[in-house]
Amino acid sequence: MITSSAVPDAALRLLVEKGFDATSVDSLAQAAGISRSTFFRRFGSKEEMVFADMETIIHHLETVLATSAAGPVAALVHAGLTVFDQHTARPEAAGLRHRLLLDVPSLRDRELVSIHRYERVFRNHLRYKGLYDLPHGRAMCIAFASGVVAVHNDHLRRWLRDPEQTKRVELERELAALGALYLPVLEPQDQGPASEPTTVVITIAGATPDTETVLTQVREALDGIHR
Repeated sequence: MITSSAVPDAALRLLVEKGFDATSVDSLAQAAGISRSTFFRRFGSKEEMVFADMETIIHHLETVLATSAAGPVAALVHAGLTVFDQHTARPEAAGLRHRLLLDVPSLRDRELVSIHRYERVFRNHLRYKGLYDLPHGRAMCIAFASGVVAVHNDHLRRWLRDPEQTKRVELERELAALGALYLPVLEPQDQGPASEPTTVVITIAGATPDTETVLTQVREALDGIHR
């Protein structure tokens, strides 16, 4: 879990109360307890400041996946829960950012960039694990990565509307169900070497018997083998 915050709640609250366009960088820097020059050095712009926590989460996510000992499918399920835990760890900040996104169209567009970055982190992990080389691997990896993000985002939006009605255990259950659908394709089990086919040789000595006689003798021979 990330213990430090990239963006103080006070700065986000100021943007909500005064309006995104009406809030000056100087006011935001003061609310964040830093100088104007430090603000630009750390964030670059007001828009980037709003998403700075998400950038921190993305980098944390890359570390979580790189150090995971779980299989690729289980690792992505865990990663989806990790993102949810990070966002919900700071309810006020998450709620303030959500209000900003509802009010400012340019921020909603910027949010789409972050969503695609989450998907790319997930896809890169599956590619690194060699799953792109499987039959239909690329398509399946893309679908699974986007599915994890979509299920996560649905739960996060529901949580933002009503935290009391959205349970983490439900998200965990649904991500696990999604992973189970892709597990046979992305982590196929080794079937072992194929068994050699049985060869049957029938030798007929003397007069040529009829077909029924041959079949009868073959059945008797097989019965003797299995006794």
